[in-house]
Amino acid sequence: MSSEKKLKFRIRRGDFEVELEGDFDYVKNQFEELESSLRPVGGVPRSTEPQPSIAPDPESTVGIAGIVEFTSEGKPHLTVPVDTLSAKEAISLVMFSLHPKPLGDDDLSSLLSSSWKTTGESIVRARISELRREGKVITERGNYVLSGAGVQWIQNDVLPRLQKVT
Repeated sequence: MSSEKKLKFRIRRGDFEVELEGDFDYVKNQFEELESSLRPVGGVPRSTEPQPSIAPDPESTVGIAGIVEFTSEGKPHLTVPVDTLSAKEAISLVMFSLHPKPLGDDDLSSLLSSSWKTTGESIVRARISELRREGKVITERGNYVLSGAGVQWIQNDVLPRLQKVT
């Protein structure tokens, strides 16, 4: 097996889809060029920092309107009352709003503390551990991303319940 670093990404916008897999540096450069040429999603300005991440798919962001808003820096901000969400739901909503960008403990702690309630990294790790046991989160190199089951849980259970509250 080869020891060279590989990277893969896929972007889908309506009928347009791009997928690229290969050498890490080449794919990262191609992604950054493509990302800079894409318009902002939902009129939200994109961060000027180049990051190997993909903008939220417009199809997945439809259900979060009124529940998650984005700051001018592109950071998610939960707009529902604090007591309507468990910590696991809040963490998952933040990850869903940025899906498929992987996030670390510090990222999640910071985003939750600024948009929901103060949440330390140890609390994030504990809730992530529970979500991982439930099959809703995938962990890779200290970063977390929602699994397919986690995305479905947010879309089918959490968002419909929160939309009734708002």
